[in-house]
Order: sequence, then structure tokens, then C-alpha cells
Amino acid sequence: MLQSLFLSGPLSLAPGFITVSSLVRSRFSLLKLFLVSLLSILCCSALAQSQTGGQANLKARTGNEPHSMTRSTAVDHAGTAASFYEELRKALKKRKTRVENICPPSDSVARRVLEEYGAIFLAIKKVTTPPVCIFTSEEQVAKFQDKLDYVTENVAGADIELQTAAMDALIEARKQAHQEGLDITPRDGSEAARRSYDDSLHLWNTRFLPALEHWLAQGKLSEEQVVRLKSMPLRSQIAHVLELEKSGIYFSKDLSKSILYSIAAPGTSQHIAMLALDVNEFDNSRVREILAEHGWFQTVLSDLPHFTFLGLEEEDLPKHGLKSVEADGQIFWIPNVVDPPR
Repeated sequence: MLQSLFLSGPLSLAPGFITVSSLVRSRFSLLKLFLVSLLSILCCSALAQSQTGGQANLKARTGNEPHSMTRSTAVDHAGTAASFYEELRKALKKRKTRVENICPPSDSVARRVLEEYGAIFLAIKKVTTPPVCIFTSEEQVAKFQDKLDYVTENVAGADIELQTAAMDALIEARKQAHQEGLDITPRDGSEAARRSYDDSLHLWNTRFLPALEHWLAQGKLSEEQVVRLKSMPLRSQIAHVLELEKSGIYFSKDLSKSILYSIAAPGTSQHIAMLALDVNEFDNSRVREILAEHGWFQTVLSDLPHFTFLGLEEEDLPKHGLKSVEADGQIFWIPNVVDPPR
């Protein structure tokens, strides 16, 4: 009997024995699986929270979603930019002049121009910056341009003129662009670079005159006002246009913003100094990055094709008194005016 039980026991008891053992092992395995799953969930949750928090912190600092490193870095610099006027004084001292010499405090139009287009005065010493904020005649512009160290190059079929350092940087930027299957070409031919005083006056009128007719038709300006504005001396005309824009009567090409964001006032264009270039490929982010790597930046707010040669490193622009502002999906480096002189 005992022998029979012994011999038959394993066969008869095996099923019960295996079931209990399996149950124990199964429960233990389930417990391990549960703990591993729980640990995995906790880790993933912590990682997601860290990434979300990081993006939230970046958005809080920059006011933008973290689209790219270039975009994030540029916008982040806006809050740490030095004072434009403080850095301008230093830059002009090295050129043996003063703010008062290029833009008299009493001239509100000149000061407005300086604060809109003034990045050019912070360019490296290898180039020559304008001696004034506003040139007043073709003769004055011609005299200034004759003293500049500039060269002429045929770029994509157009003869353009730039100061030598600016042209050298442009050539290097184009080489890099070509290596990446891209190009950097002048917009509207030779007019993309050097301009005369008369060129700037002509371009002013392409905005000023149509806007007058528009606002006359809209009843915002009277016939008398239009005639008077057309007959004003140029400096007074610019001042009155800027004053009208304060009430929403804009003179830009699309009549939605200041004329200064559409075209430079006569005698104020950065193109006069041969340190500016209008680029066809301005909407290509990689082209903008390449130009920036070679010292070319967008410095006139909302003028998308316009690039200015500063010759500086982008990371150094804030300490030179420029802040980054995003407009139309692009980054512009403009004067950080925090202490305007009285």
C-alpha cells in the first residue's frame, strides 16, 4: 500500500502539487511585473514632466515655443541686452565722434531714425559708418561715398557695390550657401546694395504719394492737407508723416505700419553707407543663419529682405546694445533703447 502510494503518489499528487507551486510562482511573477511596470510608469512620467517643464520654462523666458536653438537663443537675449545709447557712445568714441554730432538732441526726426536704424553705427571698425543720421542732399551723400573703401562685384548677374569688409563677408557667405545647395542673391539688381540720395528720395515717394491719395479717398486727409504735405520741405514732410502715423494714418506700402518699416526716409538709408543688402532668399531660415554667421543681420524691423553688415558675432549683439525682436516669423536685431537722452 505504502509502496503503491509512493509509486502512485507522484502521479496522483503531482497535479495538485504543480498547481500550488505554479500559483505561488505566478503570483510572484505578477508582483514583479507590477513593480517593474509601476517603476517604468513613474520614470516615464518624471521624464515627461521634466521635458514639459523645460519647454514651459523656455517659453516663460522667451515668450515663444522652442522652435529651434537659433530662435530660442535669439529671443532669450532680448531681456539681457545692454543699453543702446550707452554702447553707441562707446562705439562713437572709438570713431572720435559723439551721439550729439551725428544726431542732435533737438532733432526729433533724426533721433527717431537713430532708434529705428541705429544698429549700423555699432558695426566693426573695419567699416565706415555714416557721419550723420540723415543726409540732406545728393552732394553730401556723394562726398561721403567717395571716401569709402568699397568694391564692385557681379553677384548673380547684378553689379553691386559694398564696403570691402561687407563684400568679403558676403562672398564667404555665398560660398557656404553654395556648398549646401543654396544661394544668396541681390533683390532688384544693383539697387539691392548701394543707393544714392536721389534713390532714397524716389523710394520714399513710392510710399508717400500713394498713401496720400489713399487717405484722401478715405476722407482721413483733406485736399488742403495733401497739397500742403506735398509742398513741405523734406525734413518737415518726414516729421508730419511720422506725426500722422501716431493717429493710425500709416504710410507703409500696405498702409498698416510706419513708413520707416517699409522704406527709409530720404537720406537715412543704410544702403547709402554700402553696408546693406536686400536678399531674395530672405525667407529661407538656413540662408539667414549663414548670413548671420558672416556678420549680416536683419536690423530694420519688418523689412524682411533687408540685411545689414555689422561684422559682429550674433551672440555678442546683446552686449553691443541690440535686442532681438521677432516679427513675421523672423528675428530682427534693433536698438535696445532703455535710456533715451533728453
